[in-house]
Amino acid sequence: MPYIKYVAFLFCMAVMSLSAAQAADFPSRPIELIIPYPPGGPNDVIGRMLGEQMGKKLGQSIVVKNLPGAGGNVAAAAVSRAKPDGYTLLLPAMAYAVNPFIFKEPNYKFSDFEPVSLVVRGPLVLVVHPSLKVRTVKELVDAAKAQPGKIEYASGGVGSSLHLAGELFKNKAGIDMLHVPYKGTGELMPDLLAGRVAALFSSPLTVRQQVEQGKLIALGTTGDKPMQGWDGVHPIAETVPGYQMFAWYSLMAPAGVPEQTIQTLNEAVRAAQESPEFTEKMNALGVEIAKTTPKEAKAYIGGEIEKWRDLIKQVGITAN
Repeated sequence: MPYIKYVAFLFCMAVMSLSAAQAADFPSRPIELIIPYPPGGPNDVIGRMLGEQMGKKLGQSIVVKNLPGAGGNVAAAAVSRAKPDGYTLLLPAMAYAVNPFIFKEPNYKFSDFEPVSLVVRGPLVLVVHPSLKVRTVKELVDAAKAQPGKIEYASGGVGSSLHLAGELFKNKAGIDMLHVPYKGTGELMPDLLAGRVAALFSSPLTVRQQVEQGKLIALGTTGDKPMQGWDGVHPIAETVPGYQMFAWYSLMAPAGVPEQTIQTLNEAVRAAQESPEFTEKMNALGVEIAKTTPKEAKAYIGGEIEKWRDLIKQVGITAN
């Protein structure tokens, strides 16, 4: 073997041995978990509880850092550039599977990441203001067909799960409703409660009190079964065939993290999901725990990427 090739061979072997040793010792220091949104929202609450419980399994603290901006793109881009050693992780929402199709420059590619696990997923609930005078999904569809483009539905921004739920609903029901984007649910709620916008696909937790007080009417769930604890709230798919949508959150690592490290992290996620503290908190948020292997998570997210890519292309959603 020529000398230069021999040296290169020895160098590669040394790097591989070092990587294997580092993976075997993982983790030997605190891990940073990046949350793509501001403190206080579902992403943040889930991430902090997940980090706390994973840390118990790993024997190292997980430091949560909020890095909001550009619908999650700022955080995703930062983690995509991190050293692939498992010490920098991302907890994106489903916008991760959408942003590369609606932003001209999302600054990350799907190939930049390796899924560790799904964490939780949950259906949304479709609510309307009483002034719309509809009490069922069918009545809303009929009203939208009678007034094309007149009934407004709000969302927390272009490309958000609330927006995509509405666009998928329009697509499957064959109707036209007017999308009104806001900068988060905090800004849209006063207009919804005042009847200035008529409808919203929302996290159940966000609107439960208003529904119980009669300020909003719950028509249906985006999930595949009746909503537990919500009397008479059935799947929208019972009226609009083929309609189904879940908001989801996953743990991601930069591409190139050793397989052994990914497996260690996956086991820590599973331990967190099985803890009473995590289960209680997720039940309170109205989401279901999603236990997966890394391979299963990759397949699920891949299916979501295809689903939303096709819809975005068909209806022409853009954030720019």
